[in-house]
Amino acid sequence: MTILSLLPILSLLALLIVIKLPVAKAGAVSLALTLIIAVNFFGLPIFGLSIAAGKALWLALFVSLIVWGALLLYHLVSDFGAINVINKNITIFVKDKFAAFLLLAWLFTGVLQGIAGFGVPVVIVTPILIALGFNPVKSLAAALLGHSWAVTFGSMGVAFFVIQGLTGIPKADLGVPMWIFNTIAHLMTGIGVCWLFDGLKGIKKGISYVLPVSAVMTAVQYFTLYFGMYTLAGLNTAAIGLVTMFLLYKLRARGKEEKTAAGFYKDKLNLWQAVFPYALILILLLSFQMIPAAVKEAVAVSPNFKGFETTLLYPYTHTVAEVMNYSPIRLFVHPIFVLLIAVAAACIIYKRAGVWDDGVFKGAVHKTVKKGIPATLALLALGNMSLIMMDSGMTNRLAYSVADLTGNLFPLFSPIFGALGSFLTGNNTNSNVLFGKFQYLIASRLDVSTAVMAASQSISASVGVAIGPTLVLMGALASDQNGQESVILKKLIPLVLIIALVMGIVNYVLLEVFRYG
Repeated sequence: MTILSLLPILSLLALLIVIKLPVAKAGAVSLALTLIIAVNFFGLPIFGLSIAAGKALWLALFVSLIVWGALLLYHLVSDFGAINVINKNITIFVKDKFAAFLLLAWLFTGVLQGIAGFGVPVVIVTPILIALGFNPVKSLAAALLGHSWAVTFGSMGVAFFVIQGLTGIPKADLGVPMWIFNTIAHLMTGIGVCWLFDGLKGIKKGISYVLPVSAVMTAVQYFTLYFGMYTLAGLNTAAIGLVTMFLLYKLRARGKEEKTAAGFYKDKLNLWQAVFPYALILILLLSFQMIPAAVKEAVAVSPNFKGFETTLLYPYTHTVAEVMNYSPIRLFVHPIFVLLIAVAAACIIYKRAGVWDDGVFKGAVHKTVKKGIPATLALLALGNMSLIMMDSGMTNRLAYSVADLTGNLFPLFSPIFGALGSFLTGNNTNSNVLFGKFQYLIASRLDVSTAVMAASQSISASVGVAIGPTLVLMGALASDQNGQESVILKKLIPLVLIIALVMGIVNYVLLEVFRYG
């Protein structure tokens, strides 16, 4: 049963990386295999199948709204020339291309993740990197990996609060372990972005930035968590890291760069007009954080799903609990609303600037529809595969088999589950829902710190978001790289596994050597 549980994952990886099928086709084939195994070997009833499909449909809608909104904004700012103006001005302030790459892919994405999340950092930064002249595949891979360290405390700490709520571990007890693993995450993702830029040469060039900036970020996050500001632990860390690296770059560049004429670059649009839609996104997202939680919950749409039990064909039980308010789409939280406002603002700005063209606008809409439909179909396939694996008990079977096999060595493998959960669901929060309680129970069984195990789960899931096929697909579409998903995953999976391995070693040392907690 464990081997059967593993087959859909192996199938998806083989089809994406070895055979290099598009995500939609690879997802469809793996979904068919998952369905056969779940129904015939794990006893998933038809009613349970309909529940899993309903959840997948809702999640596809949730993510597709972001994809469509991001695609439309991208094509508007690109086709009307705004992104060119933004990039020309970036080169005025940061002339060194490597420094600009690291600054944007590792730190600016972290700032955006701290505010918004849901893939927004990737779909905004990747097109900017490409327009600056960087290789498209490297740009997307770097944005995916670079923002991942900030995911647990991103979106104002959603994933952190989920795992804390699931396990019941006091926030104060989780703080230090989370800080330890997040330090590993932002340090190693920074090094990983350097590697993606130019291999060992990139690391040699970037380490003098990554080490001091990461040290500052470590100190900032420690004190942020110490004072209980969990919602700001990602945003504060990324923002001060961004400022630190920019100042460090300017200090090193003093007297070395040629002086250029003062002033900003402008074309048909000036810098303010070009950047306004993005600035508006940041302002709105920050403003929405001030809205009371009760108001956010009141203005939301979400379905309910009944629970069920599988008619299992092996001596284990698996019950799927009833879910109320499943992944709600909230007016002041879901990115589609700020994206649509940014689109409307862009249209108004372009008309006032005299660059509006109905044909260009229609072309942007046409491109959005052309790319959005296959993206939604791919999301449906991946979502159904993931939910069927979870609701049939396949994921649980795989997890407990590994736990039984590894015994006291399990802490070494614990981060793999965090990353696996994000690979399957494309989301840190969902990975914590999937494996958070499992990791807690294993820690209790081994009589080690549940807080350390929960922290390794969440931060490794954060980094694992970089290889979630849904987010990879979203970024590929938003940066006009449809079909490159297999190449991107091939670059990222080894890096994510290395980071998970380092976290596993640290996890084992903390739990089994020092008996932390």
